[in-house]
Amino acid sequence: MLSATAQREQDILAMWDRAAGRAQRQRDDALFAAAGAAPTDSIGTGNAALLALRTRLFGAPWRLRAACPTCHTDCEFTADSAVLADGLAPPADAVPPRITNGGRELALRLPTLSDLASLAATCDSAAAAKLLLARCLGDAPPAAQDILHRVEAELERCDPGAVLSFALDCPDCGHAWQAVIDIAPALWAEVQAAAERTLLEVDALAREYGWSEAEVLALPHTRRAAYLQLAGAS
Repeated sequence: MLSATAQREQDILAMWDRAAGRAQRQRDDALFAAAGAAPTDSIGTGNAALLALRTRLFGAPWRLRAACPTCHTDCEFTADSAVLADGLAPPADAVPPRITNGGRELALRLPTLSDLASLAATCDSAAAAKLLLARCLGDAPPAAQDILHRVEAELERCDPGAVLSFALDCPDCGHAWQAVIDIAPALWAEVQAAAERTLLEVDALAREYGWSEAEVLALPHTRRAAYLQLAGAS
């Protein structure tokens, strides 16, 4: 039976196998699937699943960085992915989103992960955002396009986890801004780095001792580090 650490490495390598070399949208979809998110889930629900997966793989402390939009200083900060995961998914008893327009009440639906996938080929981000909001209007008449800003505000209220942002202050110039973090690419960067590190360790010990990948991954972390040091690969 694999240890928790070995199982974690196996899971990371499996995700890397499915997503490496793919376009960003395909990588994101692979991560959502690994997190157990369904295409019909809201974006906030999908983001919460990604953060729960991240916590299981890498622990709750989440080191992030964002460039100051004024002076371009690279600002580093730490968040708690476990706490964020608990707070991002819309509550099960949430009131369905709706707005009133011209005396008529319009029922909306939250944008889903499948909506994001369907708009992946739209290169213009502003156009993609407009199309996404329009999809959430359902059978509303075309005139409803004029109230997309109200639709956006209502959807954000009902699914606040669809966008993850942090209030930051630049340590160099003092500029304050909201740094938006795209969870899937941030998680993929961690998965890719961890997978490549594991592969380098497997390669070093396989060359030195002739062990298989399974044998290297089964080694306790402390013992593997000792063998790497002996092999001059640490």
